[in-house]
Parts: sequence; structure tokens; C-alpha cells
Amino acid sequence: MRLTLKSPAKINWFLLVTGKRSDGYHNIFSLMQKVSLYDTLVFETSEDKEIHLVSEMGIPEEDNLVYRAATFLKKERGCSMGARITLHKEIPLEAGLGGGSSNAATTLVGLNMLWELNLPVDTLISIGSRIGSDVAFFITEGPSLVEGMGERITPIGMGGGLPLYILIVKPPFGVSTAEAYRGLSSYSRVDRSLVELFLDAIKRKRYNLLSGVLRNDLEGPVLLRYPQLKEIKDRLSGTGAIGTLLSGSGSSLFAVYNERDEAERALRLFRESFWCRIVQPL
Repeated sequence: MRLTLKSPAKINWFLLVTGKRSDGYHNIFSLMQKVSLYDTLVFETSEDKEIHLVSEMGIPEEDNLVYRAATFLKKERGCSMGARITLHKEIPLEAGLGGGSSNAATTLVGLNMLWELNLPVDTLISIGSRIGSDVAFFITEGPSLVEGMGERITPIGMGGGLPLYILIVKPPFGVSTAEAYRGLSSYSRVDRSLVELFLDAIKRKRYNLLSGVLRNDLEGPVLLRYPQLKEIKDRLSGTGAIGTLLSGSGSSLFAVYNERDEAERALRLFRESFWCRIVQPL
């Protein structure tokens, strides 16, 4: 059996860091949205009943979330089957776009099908939350409110994608999640009015109101540490975008536009120097 699945990237419409936990991790309050930028995973059964990962990432198997998710699921369910998983990357690394978490989630979904485990979505979400932050989110449909360490997922009930265009710009360097969080000097309170503002803007199709939603507690410290990111954000802000924001912990930034031609004009300003893509919300 051979199965091919797409693994989407994400952006954070807002990301509030609400405190540090006793285990050293942080709690967040974030609205996450999948976007039309994909890695591709191919799943095939393996004759030796082991897990084999094929990719061009150049990192040890045990450090890849795909391999970790596959071995975790195999052990968790006592599965005697194996798999050969081929990973084709398009989502850049250390970009704040959730590529690794998305790959892990897609692995759980793909192996559930390949091995005919017939696990319900809620079970996959529970397993995903034990593998890594944001993994559970990528198993759900549509945009979701994400809380805690990323294990508390609440879909916001908005059907279909948004008629918006998002330009993602990534410089040639990455920012590690740990580094981004180290720059925090204070924490935010949970602000549920941001969810209400987002839903109101979508319902009324007044997308310019989304500029009031865009907020990322990690942006200030990261832009202070990397002046080039501040320069990119300033240039993006001058392109007529609804708003611009650091994506997750960075290093990519995104700008939101009402029209595709606006996004394409902005793309032309950056594509000679940076990795760029125009995507849409899913």
C-alpha cells in the first residue's frame, strides 16, 4: 500500500505567552491558521516491520519529528507493522511555520490509515499532544484557539478558507524556539476579545479589522535580536498590507492582503534576496 499526504504550514494570527511553567515550558494563548504551503509525505508498508525515514534534511532519524511520531504510535498501539516514510520538504526550517509539528501530525494520520488502526481523531489529538507542541493542532480542521503548551485545542467553527492572500518572507537564517522565548521579560494575560474581534471581522467581511488582531509577544524580543527582521517588517508594512507579523517564533514574517495582485507586487520587492511564498488560509 502507498499513501501520499500533504502537510500544511501555519501562521499565528495572535500569539500571547501567558506564563512559564514549572517544567520550564511556556503557556500560550494563540489563534492558529493552516495555510497553503505544504510538505509532502509518502507512506509505504515495510517488509521488515521497522520504521524507515527517507529525507534530505541531513539530521539523525531520532531527531526528526516524523520518525519520533511513527515510533511513538507503533509502540503506543502495540503495532507489529512497519513503514517507509519519504519526506519532501517545502516548508523552511526554524521559520515559525510549524513544519516539524505538521509533519508529525500528518505521520499520525497517515500511519493510522496505512496500518488500518481506525483510531478516532480525538485519540490522535491526544497522542499528538504527547509528541510535541502544536502537533495536536495540525490534526484538527480549520483555525483553532490553542492554549496551554499547545495541547488544548478549540476549533473556532469557521468553515472554509478566507479570501485573503498572505506573503511569507523568510531571511536566510532561522530562529530557534528556545532562543525566542529566552528574550521574554514579561507575560501577557489571556485576551479573549482578540477571538471576538477576529470572528467579527470575518463575519462582516471587514478584513482590514484583522490588523487589530495581529499580535505576537515574541516579535519584540526577536526583532530586537535580529535588526534585519525589523527592516523586513518595516518594508512589508509599507506595501499596503492589512498588517504584518512575525510568524510564531520566527524567523519568517508574513503580511496579509485583500488582493492577490497586492501580494504579488510586494513579493517582487523581496524575492531576489529572500525565500518568499504567497499562500492562502485553509
